[in-house]
Amino acid sequence: MVQDAPVLRGLSGTGDERLTSRLEAFGDLVFGFSLSLIALRLDVPSQVQEIFEPTRWLTVILTFALICRFWLEHHRIFRHRFVVGPPDMVVNFVFLFGIAILPYAVQTFLRFEMQRGPFSLYVGDVVLILATLSFLRTRGLRQRRGDTDEEGRLRDWQRTVAQFAVAFLAAVLLAAMYRSGADFPTDIRRFGSYAVPGIVVVAFLVRRIVRRLPRFLREQEKEA
Repeated sequence: MVQDAPVLRGLSGTGDERLTSRLEAFGDLVFGFSLSLIALRLDVPSQVQEIFEPTRWLTVILTFALICRFWLEHHRIFRHRFVVGPPDMVVNFVFLFGIAILPYAVQTFLRFEMQRGPFSLYVGDVVLILATLSFLRTRGLRQRRGDTDEEGRLRDWQRTVAQFAVAFLAAVLLAAMYRSGADFPTDIRRFGSYAVPGIVVVAFLVRRIVRRLPRFLREQEKEA
């Protein structure tokens, strides 16, 4: 009976690793599906002059780059022996849902330009992805508190804070577009002229300001 405990712990650890591996593989399928839909759902333009329309291609290329970046960020979380708990599993599925509908959000934004609904769907989806990704990375960093690579953990924390700040600011701006008496065409021009550069600057400054890990990511829990 005394020797059964290590065996059970080993089996439990193996089960956790298999679950994490299967979730990561499922995530890769969702990412691949989304990448393919971006190209497949590009409508053939009615005129030759519209083939290389800058707005269309800029949006598609940007979204393609975002999905590739999100895949890399997702992979970085799982590569550090990330053990998935029930909350992580739920948030991970929400994150993958955001990735899966991103091509649809892009298509509606392209087809119904300068309208608040499609723009809200697109920005709201990006906010959802960034928020859930930040949550997963924070959970992963808590599991890595014993990791000696403090510099690498600090970079991951800086990235987490920056992405959460971007998600928060984008959500605030999106909410402002639904204020009483708002004029969406005017707001979207301001968004492109001032808000986007401002969000980029804030994300850059946040990563510069954060110089150390917070207490809850640095200290190991003391055993009783």
